Amino acid sequence: MEVPLNAGELILAAHHSGLIEGVKMMQNQRGVLNNNRICDQGDFAIHYTGMLGEIAVGKAIGVNVRTDLTFAGDGFVDMFYDKQSIQIKTSTHAYLKPDQIRYLIFTTLEEFSTDWAVLCSVKSPALIVIHGFVSRKKFMAKQTKQNFGYGDRFCLDEKFLTPIERFQEAVRSSNAS
Repeated sequence: MEVPLNAGELILAAHHSGLIEGVKMMQNQRGVLNNNRICDQGDFAIHYTGMLGEIAVGKAIGVNVRTDLTFAGDGFVDMFYDKQSIQIKTSTHAYLKPDQIRYLIFTTLEEFSTDWAVLCSVKSPALIVIHGFVSRKKFMAKQTKQNFGYGDRFCLDEKFLTPIERFQEAVRSSNAS
């Protein structure tokens, strides 16, 4: 699903990312590692990209984005839907070569601590692609280890993701069981 973002949503993402950047700068002064240790983006760009994905998913499922800030981070929880926790992973790699696989990636299995995860990518400055979602249980059953040059990561091939249009149905089914 492609989700266009309007000017107000882009400003919200930039504003919130700037606030996060301020918190991150204070953490870095206390010895917390920069996020750019594993990619060529600075912390602001990483947070901005993440916020774009969060806003897009929020629009798609009808949930407001979290704008609360803590020095401890968000605990990997980006939003809640019907008391179910969601983590959103957003990549700047919207376009892949024909032989490449798009993955939902976690550094550790413990990092997937929410009920659901959603994979997004930035297709253009104001267009986000939501590739799909997965439950924690399904991720744990189908994930594989991959090494992209900076250590093993726990990955799920995009083909195992469910379209975001079926998210509310999946949550209702999960709550019923």
